[in-house]
Amino acid sequence: MKKIVVIGCSNSTGEETRDWELDPDYYEKTNVTHQEWYDAKRGNLLHDYFKKHPDKVLTEDPTGFYDKEGWDEQVRLVQESTGNDHWLLDMSWANYSDQYSWPSLLDNNEEYEVYNFSTRGAGLAYFELAYNIPRIPREYDRKGRHIQNGLYKPVKKFAPENHVYRDFYSPTRNFKELCDTADLLIWQFTNEPRYGLTFNIEKEMVIQALQTDLTGFMVYGSSHESLQSWFPNYLEGNQLKHMQEHFKYYYDNTTNFARSLTWIEQLMQLREDRGLANMIFPIHRVFTSRLGFDAINTVHTRSYGFDDYENPDSGACPGVFIQELGIAPYDILFTSKPSPEQYCAKFTHPSEKGHKTLAGWVHKTITEDYFNE
Repeated sequence: MKKIVVIGCSNSTGEETRDWELDPDYYEKTNVTHQEWYDAKRGNLLHDYFKKHPDKVLTEDPTGFYDKEGWDEQVRLVQESTGNDHWLLDMSWANYSDQYSWPSLLDNNEEYEVYNFSTRGAGLAYFELAYNIPRIPREYDRKGRHIQNGLYKPVKKFAPENHVYRDFYSPTRNFKELCDTADLLIWQFTNEPRYGLTFNIEKEMVIQALQTDLTGFMVYGSSHESLQSWFPNYLEGNQLKHMQEHFKYYYDNTTNFARSLTWIEQLMQLREDRGLANMIFPIHRVFTSRLGFDAINTVHTRSYGFDDYENPDSGACPGVFIQELGIAPYDILFTSKPSPEQYCAKFTHPSEKGHKTLAGWVHKTITEDYFNE
């Protein structure tokens, strides 16, 4: 059985695959913004859905980290600190929808064991941070001594109860180890640069009612706007003002992305040297050459959905829907013909039909180009 690791954004999760179940007028409502739809889901649609389908609410930790008692306690603590059940319902909906993603469909093949780490809204910076979690300096050294010097403030980072740690380092999957040793690493290229951040923000600085320590958080954002919208959830007053101004005026995300790009290229070279395979592709049209990334095609690494930049264009790649599968844009976009027959859902994520098509293409491609012995 071949081990396959997938890293990507929401296009490699089940985002939007089942949203039509939440609203009988889903295909008729074509003038709703993404934010309006998200607010409606949070406001009442998910509550109404799970009242009708209580069997789909998570009763166990999907990462396998907590036992039943530990999971119940985690749910209780989150609901107490937030005063609502959004977290549980969001996770339950994501877990249900993700069953229809192309990595999950690929995992149905008996010859593959697929580990999908794709994360809604995340990019390379987030996965680079996750990869390095085991190497982040600890609060205590190996002999139990408290680490303290002028260069490093010892804090408790990424404890097991933190959701990031559970997502990437559960009893059944170790992200770094799998990235280093899996038979195939699939990198679904997304729009970059995106944000991946950590903070030394202790409980005293956070909104008092939350009683949350942000030193264990790994925060990501698909854009500057989405990152800025996250801060008011945890900060207020001068702390909020300073944080928002820092990321508006001073933080250099392009340099941060350059470092993350170097990380993924070095990881793929490490795997190449070990005779392990890498597969790279964007699903949709993306910009790559302006980011300093060119398609890689070597003995063990292959790229799909990228153009060769011979034409004087803006550096845009068509993605595999168009280049590899030959699907016309009219049949891809939801706005062209709102229906389940389109390859994308309302807000551009692959639809259920799109995911089935992608799973079939990935299976065919890796069978022919990688595992064809």
